[in-house]
Amino acid sequence: MSERVENVRVREACRRDVEEVVMVVTSSVIHGEDEGFVGPSQCSPFKDAAKLLNTWQDPNLVGTEEIFVAEIDGHIVGVVSVEDRDRGLELVDIDVTRRYQGRGVGTRLVEYVEDKGRQRRKVAVTLGTSRNAEGVPWKSFTWWQSRGYDITHEEENAWTRSIGLDVREIRMRKNL
Repeated sequence: MSERVENVRVREACRRDVEEVVMVVTSSVIHGEDEGFVGPSQCSPFKDAAKLLNTWQDPNLVGTEEIFVAEIDGHIVGVVSVEDRDRGLELVDIDVTRRYQGRGVGTRLVEYVEDKGRQRRKVAVTLGTSRNAEGVPWKSFTWWQSRGYDITHEEENAWTRSIGLDVREIRMRKNL
């Protein structure tokens, strides 16, 4: 594991961040690494700057998701999106550039989301990660557990069916 970085600043994303956000999202996983874990994502605006700009709503909304970024020395190295879900916040997606994975950036983003939840008087942060058809969970699964997230259940849904047969979403929760 690389050395932890301490100068991570998390803030609301803004329209001028779109190019860097797309760069982070498209560079966070090695080509093919996510095979069997994610479905077709051609409709995701986070992989195309023009699409993302077109769907961006000021200050930091894309559809129903709030977008936050992690910066080091003024450069965006991480992105997280969350949705308000009644009594909780749903952590929809988190990406960190390969160079900064394992160096505390993801942890800082998650702590920021948890702090937002507490400020908004939410009771929990929830999320889903995938388990492929062979039963192997996505690489971040044990990391989520180390952050205090517990499995609530596993399910098949439209997202898992878009990936393939026998793929499951592992639903996780951390009480705030």
